[in-house]
Amino acid sequence: MQTNQSLLIAPPDPQTQTVASDLEGTLTSGVTVRAIHEYLVENGRAAEARRFYLRRIPGYLLRRGLGLNLRQFKNDWMRDLLRMFAGYTLPDFRSMCDWVVGQSLWPGRRKAVLAELRAHLDAGRRVVIVTGMFEPLLEALLARFPGAEAIGTPIRVEAGVFTGELVGDFNVGPRKRDQLMLFAPQGGKIHAAYGDTFSDHFMLAISENPVAVFPDRGLRREALANGWRILEE
Repeated sequence: MQTNQSLLIAPPDPQTQTVASDLEGTLTSGVTVRAIHEYLVENGRAAEARRFYLRRIPGYLLRRGLGLNLRQFKNDWMRDLLRMFAGYTLPDFRSMCDWVVGQSLWPGRRKAVLAELRAHLDAGRRVVIVTGMFEPLLEALLARFPGAEAIGTPIRVEAGVFTGELVGDFNVGPRKRDQLMLFAPQGGKIHAAYGDTFSDHFMLAISENPVAVFPDRGLRREALANGWRILEE
C-alpha cells in the first residue's frame, strides 16, 4: 500500500500559527465531480460517464428537493466515481487530477480567499488545506499554490496501480477538527479557519478567526449566532 500524505504536510508544530481552509466552495467554486465527468468524456469514456451520471442525478435531485442532507450521498457518489479509475497507474491517475485542477478548480479559485491565505503565508503562518478530496488531486493543487500544505483523503495504491479504493473514510466534518487540534497550542485554537458548509463548523469553532465563505444555510446561521466573519466576494 502507498499513500503520499508525507508529501502534503509536515509534522504538527503548535508553536507556529496555523490557518486552515476547506477546498470546494471555499477556496474554489470549481466542482470536482463535474470536472471528472468532462475528463472522462474527453478521454474516450463518454458513454460510460453518461450512464454513471444518469443513474445518480435523479437521487440527487430528489434529496435536494426534499431538503435532505446530501453529505453521505455525495461521499458515495465520489467513492463510486473513483472506482472508475481502478487499474490506472499512479502517474495516469495523477495526470487526471492535474487536468481537473487545471481545467476547473484553479480557474474557479476565489481570489479574495486566496489573497488572505497568501497574506497568512507572508506573515509566517502555516496554511493547510483541509478537505475530503483525495490526495493526488491536492498534490496538483499545491503545485499551483506554493507554500501551502494539505490534509486530504489517502487513496489505496498497490504495486504502482490505483485500486479504485480509499484508505479509510473521507476527511470531512469532525475529522478535520480532530486533525487540526494537533496544530493548536496546548488547550488553544488554531489562528484562523475558512469553510463554506455546516460540516465545516467543527474546524471553524476551534479557530480564533473563523471565516464563513459563501456559507450554506446552516453555516450562515452558525456564523451569525457566533459573530463569525462572513466573506462573500
